[in-house]
Amino acid sequence: MDAFGKPNLIKMNWNDFEASVRETLEIEDDVVIDKNELLENSEYWSSMHALLIMALAESEYEISITGEELRNAKTLQDLYNLFESKQA
Repeated sequence: MDAFGKPNLIKMNWNDFEASVRETLEIEDDVVIDKNELLENSEYWSSMHALLIMALAESEYEISITGEELRNAKTLQDLYNLFESKQA
């Protein structure tokens, strides 16, 4: 929160989002991330990872996403779009 009680939101950009996801999901820097790959096909995605992404939304971006919204996000690009829309 700032001095006026407004949340200090991190402005969305792809590079920062990707870095946050890499850190949260423990994806090494040398692993190439295809933002259009289906999450369900990724070795880095599971129900536990989904919970970690929900926690990331709350802690770093101060947004809340539902399980249904997360299930509807099929790719990392979809997740980025979801996070960005919640900040609008």
